[in-house]
Amino acid sequence: MDHIQSVFPKRFQGHDRAYDVRYFRDRIPELDNLNLSDAYIERHRAMLLEYIRQKEICRRCTGFATCGKQGDMKGFVQVLEPTPTGVTVGVARCEPFHEFMDRHRLQRLMNAIGTTELDDAFQFANFPAEQARRYPKVLRYAQQFARDYRPNSDRKDSAGLYLFGPPGVGKTHLMFAVFHQLRERGVPSLVVRSDSLFDQMRHMLADGRDLEPFLETLSTVPVLGIDEFAQERANDFTLEKLFRVINHRFHAKLSTWFTSNYSPPDAYRKGGEDVNDSVAPLRSRVMNMSILVKMDGVDARQNHLKTLT
Repeated sequence: MDHIQSVFPKRFQGHDRAYDVRYFRDRIPELDNLNLSDAYIERHRAMLLEYIRQKEICRRCTGFATCGKQGDMKGFVQVLEPTPTGVTVGVARCEPFHEFMDRHRLQRLMNAIGTTELDDAFQFANFPAEQARRYPKVLRYAQQFARDYRPNSDRKDSAGLYLFGPPGVGKTHLMFAVFHQLRERGVPSLVVRSDSLFDQMRHMLADGRDLEPFLETLSTVPVLGIDEFAQERANDFTLEKLFRVINHRFHAKLSTWFTSNYSPPDAYRKGGEDVNDSVAPLRSRVMNMSILVKMDGVDARQNHLKTLT
């Protein structure tokens, strides 16, 4: 007996008369919302038993790679669809399939374009104790996000953080810890450094490569982190591309994390003036799509300086 049959009770196989209408209504609550008569349910036992069987396989799902379904049903979930005369069973791609394809696509593009490597030294377990005491709510939010976030979630606490303040106060450490855990959980996510991001674009153009896949990835990856935001040497080219990415993510409500030495109102200003006309709408979107967190404290990097005496 194959895996699909094994998760379906033996009494389902060829003995559907053992199941009364109440059995189906209990296991398929949406039947009541479809206003189906008992007689209709009686006539469509086989279809509804198969629907229950498929739901049981999906309930035990551990991911698309280990999908318990066979043949063309891998990666699909069955859905009840009303018709003028009753109901039919349709199919739709399941969330684990989409997550699998997102990860596959992201990994392929990461290999092609290069991204910021996450320093393994930056974990929640070794986040500076002083900063943990100073910012317990921030740390708690970051840990909960890293633990619970799921793509396409309607959760209100799925916004990214804009962490700003002087160097060495744990901004990058905290963001990298979040992205480490996201990757461990298989959540499609990407971290880029602001300066290397635009250097990479320039190299791609110089090599005659198409920027579109790169920009599309940055715009659509479920979680994006931009380290050292607004600290690159900005010009019209870089700000145009950055605005495109941020604008798409803002309207799509995709989680975006930032670290910066600059507060949002001071980002991309020089001599008290915005460096170009796209800066104001860019800043507005950044401030409205993320939670602002000012971090302060002693530069932790100075605790590990080596000197000769």
